Amino acid sequence: MSAVRRQSTRRLVTIAIIAASIVVVILVALIGLGVLVQPASQTSPVTITSVHLEIDQGTSSSGLPWLGPSSINYTSAEGYPVHVSPGKTWTVVWTFANLDSVFHNVSQVSPNSPFTKPATDPSLPYAVGPGEEGALSIILTAPSTPGATYAVTLNVSVAGAIS
Repeated sequence: MSAVRRQSTRRLVTIAIIAASIVVVILVALIGLGVLVQPASQTSPVTITSVHLEIDQGTSSSGLPWLGPSSINYTSAEGYPVHVSPGKTWTVVWTFANLDSVFHNVSQVSPNSPFTKPATDPSLPYAVGPGEEGALSIILTAPSTPGATYAVTLNVSVAGAIS
């Protein structure tokens, strides 16, 4: 190979190395600035087909359950199924009325496994006066298993007459 051709080849290799180095520096800068990011993996949501409330409560002197029905189902008429990202929260709202002549406390809400309840609004115990209407927002955390389908049961405890 002639000296001129070797020099030309070296020049091309040098230019290629410089160009590749510039591309690498630009890519590293774009990644550092957050412009180039790897797309988040698309995980399948958790599907909640229904919510069933089992309310453990007594009855008034007139024979009515203190806070209305002792069993409530939220299904398609209430907007179910719902889709929740694995490990994320969603809210179930229970509305009721105290049908008794004394105060009662909603004292506990427990979801079936694998769901957890990080909070309620208002917090428990929640006192409801005679004839008052109430609403309890129950915040639930979905399981972390992507693509799973569940029906949720919430066990609600209501304490007897309080002063």
